[in-house]
Amino acid sequence: MIVFQKIREKRYLFVLLMLLFMGAGVFIFIFQNRGGNILTEASPDTSALQLYYFDGKKVIVRTLYNIDRKKDLIKKINDIPLEKTDESALTSMDIPFYGLWISNKDGYPISIAWSKGVWLKNNGAIYYGDRDFSSFWKQLEGEKEDDSLTVLNFPNAGRLSAYHLSFMLKVDEEVAENTDGLDILVKSVFPDEITISISNNSGEEFTYGEYYSIQKEIGGQWYALPIQEDNIGFHDIAHILPAGESAIETYDLTIFGTLESGNYKLVIETESVEFSIAG
Repeated sequence: MIVFQKIREKRYLFVLLMLLFMGAGVFIFIFQNRGGNILTEASPDTSALQLYYFDGKKVIVRTLYNIDRKKDLIKKINDIPLEKTDESALTSMDIPFYGLWISNKDGYPISIAWSKGVWLKNNGAIYYGDRDFSSFWKQLEGEKEDDSLTVLNFPNAGRLSAYHLSFMLKVDEEVAENTDGLDILVKSVFPDEITISISNNSGEEFTYGEYYSIQKEIGGQWYALPIQEDNIGFHDIAHILPAGESAIETYDLTIFGTLESGNYKLVIETESVEFSIAG
């Protein structure tokens, strides 16, 4: 009798442990599915915190350095209940847009774009949370402010540009005609890269750096595409092409996201060459 009682007690204990384990799993699932803690990896001790505001014409940035205030702001944002949503939510975002930038302890950026309750994080996650981001923006009134940036610098502008034309910078002036005697030809175009040849018959050496940009023609107007990848930088190196010589250069297109069919322009220094991507 005592043996059976011990067996029953072990079974009860086993069932209890299983229920606790399942309950913990359900809690974790619900917590993760709700989002929240969107800035859990942020490092206010080692990074400044920047808030962005974009009204469709101008980007304004406010920078916060005070560690205690950064921690307080991060806690308030982390406490907001968030629910994961899908890509279609990005179409409901509209002006004005708010953004946030901070880095983690390893120096990697964490950025968020917000509009009409939709939160877009730079890791691709999309959430919905019914909280007006403008209240956080107002808390930084009086902090260091900068309005010299373009929309290309707005957090996650590359991802947003696929749904909102306002996140592509309108090129007001045409790139000047290429230097006489400097011929740039497209040798090949693939989904991930473009290869060009540069022939210098100008009689003078041609100097160019590693920086380049891509423009897209939309309705007869050229727009500069924002870079979508994080941590993209260009080495400050000068390439010198002597007169009478040629060079082959290949440029990565993936940093601008997936380029859809249309007419594009690769811009290097003051020189450019057009290319097309078929549908």
